[in-house]
Amino acid sequence: MFDFIEEDLKANKRGLISPRQKEWLGMTARGVRSFSWTNAFIAVGFMFLGLYIVLALYLQNERSRAALFSNPMNLIVFPGTILAVTAILTFSIIFARRQAHKLENPVLSSVSGTIRFDQDSSGESGITSYYVFVGKKRFTFGDEMNGVFKEGEKYNVYYCKSGVYEFVLSLEQVSNQSFQH
Repeated sequence: MFDFIEEDLKANKRGLISPRQKEWLGMTARGVRSFSWTNAFIAVGFMFLGLYIVLALYLQNERSRAALFSNPMNLIVFPGTILAVTAILTFSIIFARRQAHKLENPVLSSVSGTIRFDQDSSGESGITSYYVFVGKKRFTFGDEMNGVFKEGEKYNVYYCKSGVYEFVLSLEQVSNQSFQH
């Protein structure tokens, strides 16, 4: 599950993020930026499609054209909608860029403690979240982690939290000081 090598763990133990980990975080940041721009283009496309359909329906015959131009508020709604959607998309792109910047400039953290598992299921969505507690620090995963961690054993976990993202960069079991993938 975790893709780290012994050099990554050694760098993390020295308080550094390895070049390989920096490269991976940089690729993730580029993905965040790309995803936000793709979503913006799709949203703009749907916005113009919706406006085109509404205008086509209004301009279909003389009575509907008269209804469109009879109320000045109708003429304000279309540009207002465009401005509102543009503002929302601009803020979402700025937010994504800030998150990506934090991923490119991560701060390495570490925690040591005994492992404890927990899970939570949402009855409405059917999604189960799996939690690994390292001491008092909680990490959330989409899969069970009992194949990676041994409950009741002590581990050192090196991670970075960059905005809304939190990534485990490397880990080691302290009990027998063996390198774990």
